[in-house]
Amino acid sequence: MTKTEKLVALTHAVRGTFNRLKMLTEQLHSDIEITTAMRAVMETLSSSGAMTVPQIAKAKGVTRQHIQLLADALCGAGLASVKENPAHKRSSLITLTEKGRRAFAKMSAREAPVIAEIAQAFGTDELDRAADILERLSGHLDEVLAGREA
Repeated sequence: MTKTEKLVALTHAVRGTFNRLKMLTEQLHSDIEITTAMRAVMETLSSSGAMTVPQIAKAKGVTRQHIQLLADALCGAGLASVKENPAHKRSSLITLTEKGRRAFAKMSAREAPVIAEIAQAFGTDELDRAADILERLSGHLDEVLAGREA
């Protein structure tokens, strides 16, 4: 198998893994009205604090428009709020509300034992290597995307 074929196989595995993670998240949280995409934005806001829509989009590797829809949904559900951005008058900050922080904490608590169970199937070095490879792949994809925008 060539390096190109191996990369294609890796991308297929990543897509399949992403879809299974999405299905697992949907199963774990079927009783709450938070989509997996909304959960991903909540995770970013929980770990990074208040951010603008463009900042969230860049961090997630998706379009600003996609994040705007999710931010609007989170704000509509009372899980996030918009606040003034002292650094930029036209680009407000999105932040989790107390309700949003509680909801994210509840989801994280549900996920923790499942993540711990799955983690048992792998060695620490394997997980470190997989994370490193995926981070490097993301970096190369960012470079390709930036080159296509120019």
